[in-house]
Formats: sequence, C-alpha cells, structure tokens
Amino acid sequence: MGNNLCFQTGERSSQFPQLLLKYEIGNCEIALTAGPVENEDVECLVIPTDSGYTNIKQSDRPSFKQINEKCVFVAGSKKRKSQIFAVVMDKNYSVKNDDGEDEKQTIYATVQEALRLAEQKQMKSVGFPVFESKDHTTSATIMLMAIKLTITEQKIKSLKRIAITLDHIEQVSSFKWVFQQVFKGSEQLRYSRAYSSSINTQIDSISIDDLKSKVKSNTKEETP
Repeated sequence: MGNNLCFQTGERSSQFPQLLLKYEIGNCEIALTAGPVENEDVECLVIPTDSGYTNIKQSDRPSFKQINEKCVFVAGSKKRKSQIFAVVMDKNYSVKNDDGEDEKQTIYATVQEALRLAEQKQMKSVGFPVFESKDHTTSATIMLMAIKLTITEQKIKSLKRIAITLDHIEQVSSFKWVFQQVFKGSEQLRYSRAYSSSINTQIDSISIDDLKSKVKSNTKEETP
C-alpha cells in the first residue's frame, strides 16, 4: 500500500500539504504538493469515484445523475469545500489491449472535464488527488498533460490555482520528474499535440488527437 506522507514543521507534524513544485501559465498556477488532499488550500476538491458513488457516504452522494457521465459538481458548505465527483474508478472499461488505452483516455478526459466544470462554476482553485493508472509515471503524464493542454488550448479565466496532491512517498519521484519534463521548456511544449517519448520513455506514445477524437465521439453518443 505504500507509506503515507507526513512532514515535520518545527516541533509538530504538519497536516497541510507541502509544496514540491509549481509552474505558472498565464495567470494560473499549477502546483505539485504532498500531504492530505482534503487539507489542500483550494475551493474545490476532485473526488475519484465510480458511477454508483460507492466510496462516497450516502449522505454526501448527489441526488441527480451526471449530465456527461464523468463529473458532477456539488456545492460546498461552511463545513466542507465544494466537490467534483469524477467517475474514474469503474471496472467496466472495455480495454482493447494490454496497454489499457481506454483507461488512459478516461483519466485524460475526466481531468479536462473536471477543470471545465470548475471553471464553469467560477472556482478560483481546484485540487486533484492522483488518478491511479498502471504506474505512477503514467498517471503523472496523463494528468499533467491534460491540465497543461486545458490551460493552453481553452479559455481559463476563473481558475488561478490547480493542485495535484500526492499521498504516498512512492509517487513523489515519478510526479516530480514528469512535472519537470512537461513544464520545463514550456515554449517548446506549449503547442505539442502528442505525448512523445521525449516526455516519458517508460510509456507508449499517447496521441492527443486520438484521445480528443474519441472523447468527442463519446460525447456525441451521449448527447440526446
């Protein structure tokens, strides 16, 4: 299961996530932090779940169906932050090959959909936990590229901070390395239309165009 992250501040343990890396694109900060995601300094938290919300307390489950079958927004209260329930934990992926392409496409599309929903609801900041894939490097590559391309290719005005919060030590080195590859030399990567082996030699190339076309196709099929 790995070790939970815990950091020392002075003489007592801090329960607030620690900043590992950050990068700014326009007026939006992308931050990589480590610690309890529920304590992240954001207005809205993205909660991974399945289509039945089985990991969500009954009292917290939305009473309505997601419009797009991926994300649903639940407004916050005085006691808790706003939340976006993101359906990325269903086990009924129609995986076409051993590389789990459908799972990668689901993570990519859901991250972008969550960002669009947060922007639509005029959230100033949003926090993501790690969306698990076959390994941490794959998760990092898909999530960070989805965030970067959403910011650079779409009109993001409200969101000023997007955080990915790590909760296990084993995630840190992979996410830090991918973060540096994605955001270092950003001018060269800004208009990149594909994941390439220069970003990550440990996973197969994932075509952004292919992901986008499949996402659009699925959206059309869901539209009444």
